[in-house]
Order: sequence, then C-alpha cells, then structure tokens
Amino acid sequence: MTRNGKIARLPKKIRDSLNIRLLDGEPGPQILEWLNGKYETQDMLDMLFDSRPINEQNLSEWRQGGYQDWLRDQQTSERVQRLAERAQDIDEASDGVGFADRLSSLLAAELADVIEKLGEIADPNERWRRLQEVSRELQRLRGQDHNARKLQMQQADWQRERDREKEKEEKREENKEKNELIHLFWASHRRPATAQLLGGGEYGKKWADWLFRVENDFPMPDWWGKGRKAGTIFPAENAPNQTESNQIKPDQTDPEDAGREAALAASPPA
Repeated sequence: MTRNGKIARLPKKIRDSLNIRLLDGEPGPQILEWLNGKYETQDMLDMLFDSRPINEQNLSEWRQGGYQDWLRDQQTSERVQRLAERAQDIDEASDGVGFADRLSSLLAAELADVIEKLGEIADPNERWRRLQEVSRELQRLRGQDHNARKLQMQQADWQRERDREKEKEEKREENKEKNELIHLFWASHRRPATAQLLGGGEYGKKWADWLFRVENDFPMPDWWGKGRKAGTIFPAENAPNQTESNQIKPDQTDPEDAGREAALAASPPA
C-alpha cells in the first residue's frame, strides 16, 4: 500500500529512525519535537504542506499505518534470518548442500518431530488423521528429493559433456596452431624457389614476398598500397623475359646447324 501522508513523504532514513523511537516507547511530544526539528522535514513541509508541522494526529495515523507495515517487515526479516541460520547449521552438518536441500532437511526434521509426538495424541481417530497428513507430506518430500537427485544427475551429465566439448575445442585449437606453424615453416622455405619461378632477381623476390604475406595473413608491404592506388600492381612490366636469352638472333647461326652443314659439304657426292 502506497502512503502519502506527511510522515510517509519523509526520507526512508528518517522514517526508520522514527519507527525505532516508536518501538522503544519514546513519548509522542518528544518524537514530534525531534521530527519537526529535522531540516529534511522542514524542507518537505515547506514544499508540500505550506510549512504546517507534523502534529499528534499525523503521528497517530502513522502508528496505525506505516509503523505497522514496518513492524511486519521486521518480523519477516527476522524469520528469514532465523531460517537462514538454521539452514546454515544443517549445511555445516551435511558437508555443504544447496539452499533447497537445506530447506528439505528442515522439513524432514519437522516431520520427524511431528511423528514422535503422535504417540501423545490419545484419540486414535485424531492420531490416524495426523499420521495421514504426515504421510502425505513425507511422500511429497520424497518426490521432491527424487526430482532433486535426478536434476543433479542431469547437471553432472551436462557438465561432463561440456568438459568433453571444451577438451575437443582445445585440441582443435592446438592442432590448428600446429598446422599454421608447419605451413609457415614450409612457406618460408619455398620463398627462394618461388622467387626463381617468378623470374628471379628483385622482381621475383618482390612477388615471392607478396605471395608469402598473402598466404599467411601478414601485413602487406608499403609498395602494395601505393601500387593499388596507381593501378599498376599486377602488370609485370619489369619481369625478365626468360625465353629471350635462349632465342637465336637473325644474324647468328646455331653451332649445331653449322656443324651439320660442314659435314654435308665435306662428304663426296654419291
């Protein structure tokens, strides 16, 4: 429930202090003097209530409303704290289990206590009715324990599968790294042969280096970016003509042909 009275508009820190004073039984006039003397209270009253101070009626309404809400919240917090402390004691005794398992242990302990007290019930019909109630609760508790164990087994299976996948992934990464290193090794040793295949000299070295960088995702040389902008990357204008040195010029005679012609000239006619 949202409250909008004078006291409800105060900051939580002041409201909590007020509730503690009420819980301690501090007299109303003393509380009002303290409350109206706070500068936060005066600012709120000036802004929203034309500077009218908090009076006995306002405090009485708060006692019946906001203060009761605060008391219930405190009781709930204390119950949760006590339950957490009991669950922690059981957790320590059971070598550390989940919170739901702690609550299950608490419930089992309560059921055991109820079963012990059944013998104190004189009326057999009432004792039988109570026993049936305990049996239903015990059956539900056992079903929950069964489901919890099943879930734990599923979680264990999932964790094992996850560990296996992690090992496989690590192995794949390891093999990938090995293959990359092996490829890099052989690519590095093929560079001289690649340079000769591309014509040798500086031209061959240049393009062998370029191919090595492309294959291994290495940074490209400076001339690559300049050449791409100029549009003169791939034309092999400086490539040596490997067949040119082996060609016979027009004014030269092949030595083997000259030898054959000389032999024919020296032979006697048939």
